[in-house]
Amino acid sequence: MGVMMTEAGTQQTTRQGLRVKVCHVAMGDLWAGAEVQLLALMTYLVRSDEFEWSVILFNEGRLAEELRKLPLSVSVIPEAHHTPIAIAKRLAKAFRHIRPDIVHTHKYKDSILGAAVARYVGVPHTVRVVHGMPEPFSGLRNLRMLFYTMLDRFVSRLLIDRVVAVSSDIEKQLVEIYGPNHVVRIHNGIDLDAVQVSTPRLQKRREWHLDEMVTLIGTVGRLVPVKGHAVLLEALRILRMANHNVMLLVVGDGPLRGQLGSETVRLGLEKSVIFAGHHSPAYDFINMMDVFVLPSLHEGIPMVLLEALALRQPVVATRVGGIPEVITYGETGLLAEPADALSLAKCIQQLLEDKSMAARIGKAGRTRVEEEFNARTMAEKTIGLYKKVLGNVVSTSNSVS
Repeated sequence: MGVMMTEAGTQQTTRQGLRVKVCHVAMGDLWAGAEVQLLALMTYLVRSDEFEWSVILFNEGRLAEELRKLPLSVSVIPEAHHTPIAIAKRLAKAFRHIRPDIVHTHKYKDSILGAAVARYVGVPHTVRVVHGMPEPFSGLRNLRMLFYTMLDRFVSRLLIDRVVAVSSDIEKQLVEIYGPNHVVRIHNGIDLDAVQVSTPRLQKRREWHLDEMVTLIGTVGRLVPVKGHAVLLEALRILRMANHNVMLLVVGDGPLRGQLGSETVRLGLEKSVIFAGHHSPAYDFINMMDVFVLPSLHEGIPMVLLEALALRQPVVATRVGGIPEVITYGETGLLAEPADALSLAKCIQQLLEDKSMAARIGKAGRTRVEEEFNARTMAEKTIGLYKKVLGNVVSTSNSVS
């Protein structure tokens, strides 16, 4: 056993000659941006032979299925069958078996339980990534979210070595909460090798009874208030006043499906909107579109935005969260004001009318993702963070093959 000094100056032992063990803890209940980001991260982290990787999830699902294809240990403690205390006991047992040097958590519940149990069983270090700041809710759900937020911040202050922000906007907010020495920014990145179209554009359009002459705008995301679908429907109504050939493709599902359907009828758009349901991956659907639109009211750095850019789609998004870090107006996309249907419609119309601008923006967007928002860079910076919290007890190279 070797002895190292941590940044706080305390001694701790490290296993010389053995790989550093990192255990990720995540909910795994959804297949959304945070889950896609975790899969992309692990896809590249496992290429580093300096570490031994494991993942503990609290739900079976798509994330568990995809992670099991990678060379790492994946276990599930199903939250539906266990109380929080029972989950904590099983998590403690798992940590004692794995003996991780670092526990890396991702969302509120897994961060609270993961960090507390890690400290209880003596795990030396904990890292927590913040994929987005709390979304605005109302009623009982708002109270529950407020409770989780306050508890998570308490745990993060006391038990977590570093809090990772996925955007500069989130970093700024977290620094105000935890201080500059506790926060590090690592941008989300996507696995560019995985972003592939399987069905040609014209063939996919024919499958959905759309010919090439139809002007198709579209979006991909959960049908929840924060994604701004209602604003996009109103923007479509404005667009169709000037161009009756514009249609909207909505890929995704969620609790607002019925309400958005009713709103579509109210606006007289029932023949102009296609609700395609949930499809993952959605690359073929994005490739069908003439303009990809992200009308969100609240975001971190959305993975679907990076995917659309990787597919060279001209993009219109809202000026919220970390989106302006990805979209430079007029260069890699256009930015509309949030909750402003007229602003959104004007940006979409600009790209529909100026084909050369749309093509230029699509090409530049792909380049931006390749250079700044790819999974390889995200993984290398994450390994660099691990080495920093460990005190550089592993080799100085952060590269992944």
